Amino acid sequence: MRVKTLMTKDPVVIQLPATRDYALELFKKHNVRSFPVVNKEGKLVGIISVKNVLIHPDEDQLAMLVRRDVPTVKANDDLKKAVRKMLETDYRRVVVVDDEDRPIGILTVGDIVRRYLAKNEKLKDITIEPYYQRNVGVVWRGTPLKAALKALLLCNAMAIPVIDDDGNLIGMVDETDLLKDGEVVRVMKQTALAASSEEDWILESNPTLLFEKAELQLPKKPVEEIMNPNLVVATPHMSVYEVAQKMVQHHIEQLPVIKGEGELVGIVRDMDIIKVILNK
Repeated sequence: MRVKTLMTKDPVVIQLPATRDYALELFKKHNVRSFPVVNKEGKLVGIISVKNVLIHPDEDQLAMLVRRDVPTVKANDDLKKAVRKMLETDYRRVVVVDDEDRPIGILTVGDIVRRYLAKNEKLKDITIEPYYQRNVGVVWRGTPLKAALKALLLCNAMAIPVIDDDGNLIGMVDETDLLKDGEVVRVMKQTALAASSEEDWILESNPTLLFEKAELQLPKKPVEEIMNPNLVVATPHMSVYEVAQKMVQHHIEQLPVIKGEGELVGIVRDMDIIKVILNK
């Protein structure tokens, strides 16, 4: 299987210099999470993600928010090479470039799940048992949104399970659930100015410097109010093929893994099940 068989051709790109407002307009227009970024010659510079733009609201110059060390492959490369690069860099996409280092396509984990795993019936005999994650971060139903976003970022996850007072799984919340309720606002900050020892006798009070800063503010409400309570779950003995089909059907990238009467035992991500390609 070659990369060109599964990649999305001719991706929309952002050319530097550009602003964060321009990038946000493109994210809304195309409903994607990232764009390749190129220089004036059209050569790849890196990738800009919507998460990076949103969590750095005070940075207007897009060049400062670009991830530079992105994995790249060629169109004729084997799919295993692309998967290996995704897993080694813990990155959900590779940019497909030509011999001049210009982006001609993009291949994401979602592309692999939709266009390969969910259509390969040979994977019906392979369970997710070796692939799902046992150590999972969770948040309590009453956790404030700001704390829930922090937990999500610390877990390096796209979604996190929500539990009730008894530890039962009651929902999932992902980064888009949290960020869509956020608002970028301008706030005034202050910092103390330090004086040198010879100037101390002149100062009658502690001087401060006031400056304006953009911040992402989240409303003060519990995560329970924005979580998705309609759970789509997997069990340890479910096949890779079945899980891929569920992900495609429900447009999600991860499923909580349960056993028995709904006991949460882990989470399976699309990044986890593409490992099967290297093990085939």
